[in-house]
Amino acid sequence: MDDWRVEPLGDSHDRGGFSCGKAPLDDFLRSLAGQYEKRGLGRTYVAVRGGEKKAYGYYTLATGAIPTVHLPAKVAKKLPKHAVPVVLLGRLAVDQAAQGKRLGEYLLTDALRVSLGLSEAVGLFAVEVHAIDEQARRFYEKYGFTPLADSDHHLYLPVRTIEQMIGGSGAQSD
Repeated sequence: MDDWRVEPLGDSHDRGGFSCGKAPLDDFLRSLAGQYEKRGLGRTYVAVRGGEKKAYGYYTLATGAIPTVHLPAKVAKKLPKHAVPVVLLGRLAVDQAAQGKRLGEYLLTDALRVSLGLSEAVGLFAVEVHAIDEQARRFYEKYGFTPLADSDHHLYLPVRTIEQMIGGSGAQSD
């Protein structure tokens, strides 16, 4: 397996040739991620190898909220009637040159670990994602994400489930 390292997006990262095969995800990394960073709208993390600066994959996190009416009734009845706080996994993509090497899983696990760490500092109910297509929806469901009531492509994963998957501490380990 490649020696992947995930780090916050910086000006030195080479993202111009990034291509995952889905134009909106490619365009975001190439043209918009830096603007989102500067405006505090999201934080993007890139996967690089060894001493390289080429972005082979990325994910973006932001804050959000899910209205309880979108949650399954069994879950919603245990919660307040207002929207619950979440981390929005806004985007996750892997360059075609790195697909098939489990980098998507690596990036998702890193995003969940970061989210779990955030949950120790602020109240968070879940990680939310809007899957771009059926392939992405199946990917997230494979890792325990559940569709919300408003769309089969709008999914969530409770922080409690992430704790069970990753462990109780959000602190990253080497």
